[in-house]
Amino acid sequence: MRCAEVSLPLIFEAMLTEKLRGRARPAREPFRNFDEFLRRSARTGVVPGAVAYVGRAGGVVHRVAAGSRAILPRRERMTLDTIFDLASLAKVMVTAPLVVEAGVRGELSLLDPVERWIAETRDSEVGRLPLHLLLTHTAGFVPDNPMADYRGGKRSLFAAIAREPLETAPGTKFTYSDVGYVLLQGVLERRFGKRLDVLAAERIFEPLGYRDTRFGTKPRDRARVAPTERVRRRWIRGRVHDPRTRSKALNGIAGHAGIFGTGEEVARFASMILASGLDRGRRVLAEATVRAMTTNQAPGATAVRRGFGFDIESPYSAPRGSLFSRDSFGHTGWTGVSMWIDPACDGYLVLLTNSIHPNGHKDLKPFRAEAATLAARGLGANQPR
Repeated sequence: MRCAEVSLPLIFEAMLTEKLRGRARPAREPFRNFDEFLRRSARTGVVPGAVAYVGRAGGVVHRVAAGSRAILPRRERMTLDTIFDLASLAKVMVTAPLVVEAGVRGELSLLDPVERWIAETRDSEVGRLPLHLLLTHTAGFVPDNPMADYRGGKRSLFAAIAREPLETAPGTKFTYSDVGYVLLQGVLERRFGKRLDVLAAERIFEPLGYRDTRFGTKPRDRARVAPTERVRRRWIRGRVHDPRTRSKALNGIAGHAGIFGTGEEVARFASMILASGLDRGRRVLAEATVRAMTTNQAPGATAVRRGFGFDIESPYSAPRGSLFSRDSFGHTGWTGVSMWIDPACDGYLVLLTNSIHPNGHKDLKPFRAEAATLAARGLGANQPR
């Protein structure tokens, strides 16, 4: 399936004509239903609000902000420059590309056992795990290790992870887990002698020309950060929501969470992936890195399709909707963020919300699926898979 091309110049001409006739919305606007769906979802409380970017490898074709950035302690209007806690998008925007790119460059091997880089795991089942199983969530870890592991420094954290038994035999089952990405952070930091946030800035964020995407937020930007939940009677705003990332061991910088960013800059990352690692003619990631991240690398026994980072087909694939192709890929985040990318129609959807505000986590599968279907239709896809 290939998405049909939409003639954007004709659309803009139609928009101008309709406005001159005194009508607020042009009949030929391909994303009208998409925008109305987001506004309706905000009105009915599915999400407080949303920022969405739809685009192609060549750039953005549609953007919209709907609803509210904050509900409590007072209502604030959502804006396109809102900064979101990107939660697990850190896995595909930072940790996975850094690890895979290092493998492509020969700076490490994805066959390396964890213990080669993290001495605290030696002589343990965890230490013998190859890095590629961590990237596909098939190493056998539990979804989250105990909070008690994070009370000390990183050395004690890694040692604690090594002491805990695996839940399943490596390579036999897919279990989405943050634990593997915490270890991948340790591998990167030990291999290069730099913190993960520094590596991300040098190798990804600065080459992409980011202004707002980073680990944590700047005090001057807090007013446009979307708040999440209330903890100890204070709203989390500008600090990472994930409690393990906030811990003493990780201090806001983690392989699985901790980055904040805007819809515009997440969309630039999606465009770069669609362009096989190029951003405005400049190479950010090797073609081989993008290919390994976006094609199936999961062991056959696991009955899922996962790239080295991106989800392709698993219980987490709701953001594909019904029109993006079967080989499309993407990722979600606990705070309510997601991206989905489809090379078959040269299209992507970045959909950022703070759905856990103000009352906690919600099941967004139906919301994400419908948004993806409407966005794909706006891009020209009309035939279900």
